[in-house]
Amino acid sequence: MKICCVLPIIQPEQENKQYYKLLRSDHDMVKRPDTEVVIKDVPTGLPRPDLINYLGFRFLNDREILRAMILAEREGFDAVAGGCYFDGAIKAASNILGIPVVGPAESSMHFASMIGEHFAVITAGREHIAEIEQHIVECGMRDFAIPKQPVRSLSLSFESFGACVLGNYKSAIDDYIRVAKLCIEDGADVIITGCGLLAPMLTQSGFLEIEGVPLVDPMIVCLKTAEVMVDFRRAGMRIKNGSGRFIRPAPGQTDEVLRSMMGIA
Repeated sequence: MKICCVLPIIQPEQENKQYYKLLRSDHDMVKRPDTEVVIKDVPTGLPRPDLINYLGFRFLNDREILRAMILAEREGFDAVAGGCYFDGAIKAASNILGIPVVGPAESSMHFASMIGEHFAVITAGREHIAEIEQHIVECGMRDFAIPKQPVRSLSLSFESFGACVLGNYKSAIDDYIRVAKLCIEDGADVIITGCGLLAPMLTQSGFLEIEGVPLVDPMIVCLKTAEVMVDFRRAGMRIKNGSGRFIRPAPGQTDEVLRSMMGIA
């Protein structure tokens, strides 16, 4: 089985080496021995992580994420696992492609609802809170989240958090623990680490729970869900909803649109 993990932005060379290594370690904890995971960034995507904070830029970037996911299917991958908690382009790609396309946020929220009653999400920056709260509602998961401030963020500056990606995770982890304890006080019995950069830092540093409350790493959950979806597809089971909002285009229509709008032959 071959799975493509599509990151949302262009990774700077220095961070690329550190983060790819970190994310591979995350994947290696849970993937099957015969599963090959290939991590790819979006060469034509946003050039800096901070730019993803803006709705308009995310909209433009989602088009490039979608392009990368389409190409992954054409390159022979069995599934796509998203690499950002915003779940950028996930629904669109799933509708167009025949292979499974799984988002970290949606899959981890469903997993959290299976192992607890009320989850909270901790993300990297306060700029992400409103978008993630909206996504909880869109995924129909609001009743499974804590009533008060279901999404919270670290207090670190963007610069300080960015420095943690290069290998010194302590300040990010200390801040995370502080926020997590407040979430637990407000009723969270599961905590989702709502950032593809932050989650592997915690997991690979051995932080799998706080005060008995499980920490959900969406990068791991997303990958394992993709593996299971491939199994279902190979067994002949339907893995796509082809009606209503998600009515699927005919193959000829897809080829025509991709050729005219995205230059994909």
